[in-house]
Amino acid sequence: MYRDNSLIPTEAVRLAALGELAQAPTRYGDLAVAVRHFMQRLIGPSLDLLGPSLELLKIEGLIRPIDGSGFDDNALLELTDSGRAALLRLLSAPLKVQGSELNRLVVALKLRFLDLLPAEERADQLELLADALTGERARLADLKANTDAVSPLGAWLDLELAQIDAKIDWCERQRENR
Repeated sequence: MYRDNSLIPTEAVRLAALGELAQAPTRYGDLAVAVRHFMQRLIGPSLDLLGPSLELLKIEGLIRPIDGSGFDDNALLELTDSGRAALLRLLSAPLKVQGSELNRLVVALKLRFLDLLPAEERADQLELLADALTGERARLADLKANTDAVSPLGAWLDLELAQIDAKIDWCERQRENR
């Protein structure tokens, strides 16, 4: 984790893998494909992150084979109790300031596996996301206030602010529905 306890890239991979396994036991090869597919759709290919991160889950005792066959590409895997605790810790990690591809990935992973958290913690995570978006909105609104309104940047900032407002509204509706 970074100093502010937000996730580093390898922990995002860890969150993706542990979240997949929390939903259902999965074969090692299928797990690697699912994690790689999700990550590539959000941040692009990153093979150097994926392989070592999944291997560490085995070494650290966060996952185990169900059928006792060992860790080959066809092993059916499940979370250990330590793996479940690690997943909850990762899901509860704070968010960094918006704007990076890594943060986009972490937000998507948290939302994908949000239902794995108890109701109160789900609401807390949605509030943290809304707070992070509110901070980003303030920064962009300040930039907009100091930008020529008819410039392409001013128009772009209007689009960005509208998207952030919609995301904040979405977070509030989700919290009310939980």
